[in-house]
Amino acid sequence: MKIIPLRHLFVRTCLIVCLITAVSVGVGGQEKLANDDVSKATKKNNLGKKCLFIGHSFFVPVASAFQKTTEQAKIGLHSQQMVFAGGAGGSPGKLWRNDRKKKQILNILDTGKVELLGMTYFSPDNSSTADYRRWIDYALKKNPKTSFFIGLPWGLNGPESSLAAFSAISTVGQAVVYKGTVLKLRELYPETRFYWANYGRVAVELKRNFENGELAGVDAMVARSGKRAIFRDKMGHAASVTLDLSALVWLAVLYDVDLSSQRWVLSQNSKLKEICLKIANEEKKFNVDLPATKNRPKKQAP
Repeated sequence: MKIIPLRHLFVRTCLIVCLITAVSVGVGGQEKLANDDVSKATKKNNLGKKCLFIGHSFFVPVASAFQKTTEQAKIGLHSQQMVFAGGAGGSPGKLWRNDRKKKQILNILDTGKVELLGMTYFSPDNSSTADYRRWIDYALKKNPKTSFFIGLPWGLNGPESSLAAFSAISTVGQAVVYKGTVLKLRELYPETRFYWANYGRVAVELKRNFENGELAGVDAMVARSGKRAIFRDKMGHAASVTLDLSALVWLAVLYDVDLSSQRWVLSQNSKLKEICLKIANEEKKFNVDLPATKNRPKKQAP
C-alpha cells in the first residue's frame, strides 16, 4: 500500500474543505442576503428582542420566515414564539374571545419576558382599537417595556382579483388602519413604541410586475408547491418569494436594517430587490423613533 506523506494529506484536506465551503456558499434561497453585509447594515438595534406573534395564515407564516431572516442577518438575541388561528380567528378580537388560544397567549405573556408583541389586522368587525388595547394593557402589565407591532397583510383572493381591486385593498388599509388604529394607539400610549408595516404591498407589487412580464425567477402566479410562484392557492396564501420579501420588510422596520447596500445571491433578482427596497424604505418612514415623553399626557383609561 502506498503511504501518503502527511504534508500531502494536509494539502489535499485543505483543498477539499475549500471546495465544500465554496459550494455551500453558492447554495441558498433566491432572497437571501449575505450574512456579513446584513449585520453591517444593522444600525442601532443589532440586539434582537424576545417576540410573540399572534395571528392568522397571512401573518404567522411571515413570522416564520422572519425567524429565518433574523438568523441570516445575525440579529443577536432574537427569539420568537407564535400562536396561530385560521382566518378571522387570528384577529385580535377573536383571539381574545377564544379561551384556548387566549390562555396560550397569556401564559407566554405571564413570563414577563416578551419584549415585542406582534398582531395583525382582519376587519373592522373584529379588530377595533379596543381589541388591541386588551392585549396591549395585559402585556404592559407583565412587562411595562413591551413594544408592539401591527402588520397589515394583502387581501384575500389575490390571484383572481384584478390588479386594481387587489391594490386598492392595500391602499385603503394603509390609510384606515394606520391612521385609525396605529396613530390612535400611539396617542393613547405615548411612552410605548408601536411599529407598523403594510407588508401586504409585497404581494401587490409582485402581482403587478408578474402581470407585466417583469418578474424574472417567478414562473407562476399560483403553484401549490410554493416554488417560483407568488401564491400557493387561489385564496392568496403566500408562496416562498412573497414570504421572504415580506420578512425582509419586517427586518427593516423592526430592527432598522438598511437593505440598500446588500448583495443578493442571484443577479436575476434585481426586480425583487427593487420591490423590497422600495416598500421597506417607505414603510420605515411610518416608524420614527419614540419622541421624548417629557410633559406628554398620561395614558387614558380604556
